[in-house]
Amino acid sequence: MRGFAFAATLLALAACQKEPAPDSSAAAPETAAPPGAATQQAASVEGWETARSAHPLLGATLPGFTAKRLGGGEATQDNLRNRWTVLGFWSGSGEGAKEEMRYIGALNSAINQDPDLDFLSVYLHGDGSFDVQKWGSGADAWPTVTGDAALTDSFGIESAPAYLLVGPDLTIEAYRGALTKTPDDGIKSVIRGVAEIKKQIAAPE
Repeated sequence: MRGFAFAATLLALAACQKEPAPDSSAAAPETAAPPGAATQQAASVEGWETARSAHPLLGATLPGFTAKRLGGGEATQDNLRNRWTVLGFWSGSGEGAKEEMRYIGALNSAINQDPDLDFLSVYLHGDGSFDVQKWGSGADAWPTVTGDAALTDSFGIESAPAYLLVGPDLTIEAYRGALTKTPDDGIKSVIRGVAEIKKQIAAPE
């Protein structure tokens, strides 16, 4: 009888030494963040869309390209490296084209005030009624290259006007549509949004 009691005691002690069951209320172990997560911004920033669902190339590296500059020469993706750049896609034809061009001119003027920001537009061949070569030599013209459907496809541009914000490492950081869609504060909001995105990337939360 005493041996039975001793054996029972040993079994009880062994049971007490088992590892405790995991606490389901405890925090789950941290997992590695996906690449680029440290610089991922909020879903939208003033004047821009930054959610990955807003544009297929957001967060990706700008595709390589070679395009002819109005006035001579070529531009490639390397011309944008080490600089923040607003890359605009537009056409001289279609409804609202002239009004959008007025906004683009204002955007270019505002960007010229920022030594750390550049603007490059991609003129998409329209219906032939707009003489882009003549316009490109004017005093009010902004930096422009010419593009076609193959170029817009590589940039994921489904319709113009559209704008991409490209970082110094050629990462596409933000997207937006026509400037005329935010007429009340269109240009100022775009510039403030660029400043906010740069701030978020420089000091991610």
